[in-house]
Amino acid sequence: MSKATIERATSAADIEAVRHIFEAFIDFLPIDLGFQGIDDEMQAFPDFYEFMLIAKLDGKAIGAVALKEHNKEVCEMKRLYVLPEGRGTGAGRLLCEQLLTDAKHAGYSTMLLDSLRRLEAAVSLYKGLGFEETEPYNFNPEDDVVYMRRAL
Repeated sequence: MSKATIERATSAADIEAVRHIFEAFIDFLPIDLGFQGIDDEMQAFPDFYEFMLIAKLDGKAIGAVALKEHNKEVCEMKRLYVLPEGRGTGAGRLLCEQLLTDAKHAGYSTMLLDSLRRLEAAVSLYKGLGFEETEPYNFNPEDDVVYMRRAL
């Protein structure tokens, strides 16, 4: 099997592919993201994010992730998702690694993320990349929310 490639989503086609992937992520989640203002986020897409990365396998978009600025030193990983046909390719890890690198090069010193403990593969990936649990930094009504942070 080919290896997934990661690049910045800048072309109209890539931005539309990321939108599709983020919509698939929203549908996949077992919760309603209304409390996070997801409608406003998607309405402001792609400008809501500092930048987005896209994973491709043999030229086909299979995953994406975005970076959101909190302040000049702190950023947040947003909407990491790999489509079912891209799972098992390492695309999720590659997206995270590239996002961490790009965030550091952009001058951020800390990355935050939130997830759900029931998304065990994602939480395991984040821990494997050096993320540690931290205090809540936003509102999330889910009982199994986990907040994580990592120095860059």
